[in-house]
Amino acid sequence: MSLRMLAILLFGLGAGPTVLAGETTWQRNASWLQEQIGDCAEGTDLDTCRHFPARALDRLFGIDQMCKDGSCAHHWQVAETVLEAGSWTELGTATDQAALTKARDMATGGLPVVAVYGGMVALVMPGKLFPSQRWSRNVPLAVGARVDQPDASVYGKGLNFLFSDPETVTLYVHK
Repeated sequence: MSLRMLAILLFGLGAGPTVLAGETTWQRNASWLQEQIGDCAEGTDLDTCRHFPARALDRLFGIDQMCKDGSCAHHWQVAETVLEAGSWTELGTATDQAALTKARDMATGGLPVVAVYGGMVALVMPGKLFPSQRWSRNVPLAVGARVDQPDASVYGKGLNFLFSDPETVTLYVHK
């Protein structure tokens, strides 16, 4: 059966185009992520910013260890969990182009990848690497909520927009 025939059949059965598109978890949750970052950036509800990493990891990847009984960990608690030996593996620092490329590749492959500095956690998004003059390297896309500067929260911008110094940022993957 051709893809066109399959599309017509599935659409006619009410499956709609999203089934055919083979959407990734990122595509299915793009509106939710953008809404969360927008709410954080407005600065009216800092809980959105504080709990964003835990909620996003739970929603996108089913990593529910940071959300229990409707309550999610704060950003700094997520950072502590990532830094503990266990289910997160260090890829390297953001000064290493190979680590940045590997983080992007793993995120594109569907694995949860985060960048951590202090108590701040950003999720690496799938997609192309983009040149950063400030970092003097190519960086992956990211989504992250800034508790210290809510209006600096980003969705779909280079990792360098969230962190000023690549030497302070470490990348991790959850396997």
